[in-house]
Amino acid sequence: MNMRLSLLAVLLLLVHYSKAQFSGTNLTEYQYGALPTQTEDNFQSVYNKLMLNYTYKNLKVTAGGQMYYSPYEDRNYFHPSWLGLNYIQKGWDLKLGNFYETLDRGILLRSYEIPGALLEDQGFRSKNYFYRDVEGAAIRYSKKNVTVKALWGYSLNNLYPPTQARDLRRSDEIVAFSFQYKIAKQAVGLSGLQLYNSVSEASYALGSLTGKLTNGLSYYSAYAAYVGGDIQEYSSNDSRAIYGSLNYSLGNFGMSLEYKDYKNFVIGSGINEPPALIKEHSYKVLNRSTHVLLPDNEKGFQAEAFYQLGLWTVLTFNYTMADNDFGKKFSYREYFLELSTSIGQKTDLKLFSDFAQDPLKGDENRISTGFQLDQSIAKKYGTKLEGEYQTFQRFGERVNNVVAILTIRRLSKTYLSLISEFSNDVFVTSQSNKAWLGASISHKINSNNSVQIFAGERRGGPACSAGICYEVLDFKGVELRYQARF
Repeated sequence: MNMRLSLLAVLLLLVHYSKAQFSGTNLTEYQYGALPTQTEDNFQSVYNKLMLNYTYKNLKVTAGGQMYYSPYEDRNYFHPSWLGLNYIQKGWDLKLGNFYETLDRGILLRSYEIPGALLEDQGFRSKNYFYRDVEGAAIRYSKKNVTVKALWGYSLNNLYPPTQARDLRRSDEIVAFSFQYKIAKQAVGLSGLQLYNSVSEASYALGSLTGKLTNGLSYYSAYAAYVGGDIQEYSSNDSRAIYGSLNYSLGNFGMSLEYKDYKNFVIGSGINEPPALIKEHSYKVLNRSTHVLLPDNEKGFQAEAFYQLGLWTVLTFNYTMADNDFGKKFSYREYFLELSTSIGQKTDLKLFSDFAQDPLKGDENRISTGFQLDQSIAKKYGTKLEGEYQTFQRFGERVNNVVAILTIRRLSKTYLSLISEFSNDVFVTSQSNKAWLGASISHKINSNNSVQIFAGERRGGPACSAGICYEVLDFKGVELRYQARF
């Protein structure tokens, strides 16, 4: 709190002695309807997030807060969640307060923000913005071939909403450094992280090698391990992370290969997010049924290749393998194929097919297929039709999931969507065939303001964005969302 007050004092002084350059964003969401586990159908809630930015030459100060209001007092809050300072000058980059930092592709540390996403835990039922930052200080210096970085702070555990105590939400104190030296298109890196919390103290180290072998061939490799602390059952071999990637492109062809071997490598409350090596899909049935990385024990690799058949036609193939061994071996396998093409000047088409085995979930022979057809009409209008189908066996029962969406747009400013989903999955419905029907309309008022309204029933479930997976709750009713920039 003292750091927050100090940064606020700096901001007020700068405003007084200089010409202010302010900007900001605001997100408001209102819901009226019914939520899972709630008996009433007239549940109302309001969430708001406000961010203010002040920029003066090389200095940027960010301040913001969020609030949530519902009929239940224990879920409501007003919280000044962000106050940060960033100063950049001649190779120096200084951050104080709340900031985002990632070390070694997330293997040791990953902080993030999922723009526009809200997190609502089934237990706490208090909504908050989906982000995970560090509160403390960080400094980075770069000159020619050398980059040095150091940071100290408390990482946010976003599983706990702002209604909970700070000591619970920021239980992990970290001290970290990173050093990188570049030579002949290659870079050698060394990083270390010290973790302190009420349960344990632990030290981790990482070495990396990355670079280009030819103009079209690049690679990254890293090895990380637990190297000391009071986690008695761990040794460097008992807690490790091995990751490597290889990327190649030549003309119309490109491919990537990635390998992972993670063992007991969840740091603290989960402040790290090693590369998952699981393809992130935009299609609903695939995104919802994706494999979620388990860094406690997971090996595997991912291979993806694309080939541009013509000026507007691309064929993409992805194969994913992930093995988990918890006394019994579970092997996840997924094969994905997508064709993206244009038919004439006004029609875009995507076709996909996917086959997977997911024994952790009990899904056998999971087949998914679908299409997206985007049609421009005259100069102002267009339509997009999406259809997806998924079927698999689970414990001897046949499960079917269907998604159908029709979207009508005008001038890329107004979108009207009719959304329907059907499922007989006993994990999500007790009905023989459950239907979720809804409609949404979004309108871009101008370059700085947009509004979106949803009405109907929306299916929840897992969702993944930027490699981070979270749970979306079912909703039935009306939802209004307003976003502004100024």
